[in-house]
Amino acid sequence: MAKESNIKREIEKLLSIMPKDLEFSAKWFKSTLNGLYGRAKDCYIPSDYCYNRKNNGINYGKQPHYFLYLGLGKYKYVGKDYKYTGEVEHRQRKIK
Repeated sequence: MAKESNIKREIEKLLSIMPKDLEFSAKWFKSTLNGLYGRAKDCYIPSDYCYNRKNNGINYGKQPHYFLYLGLGKYKYVGKDYKYTGEVEHRQRKIK
């Protein structure tokens, strides 16, 4: 649990300097956070923080939301207080 809260804190620090409506790739997001904090890139999963996407293993109702998923690894930062009224896609994680 402490690891998850640290990851959320790291993401929120990055978001504090990101302009609203910034579109970015998952690769950029993960690489930027990895460069700032040295944590493995796979620890940062932007789709876990989306308004319009729900991943297995995430409590969607308790998880903070910051992004809209645009498709093909692309996201848009809309903020924590964004009023989203659309559908939420349930994405199942691939088993390796």
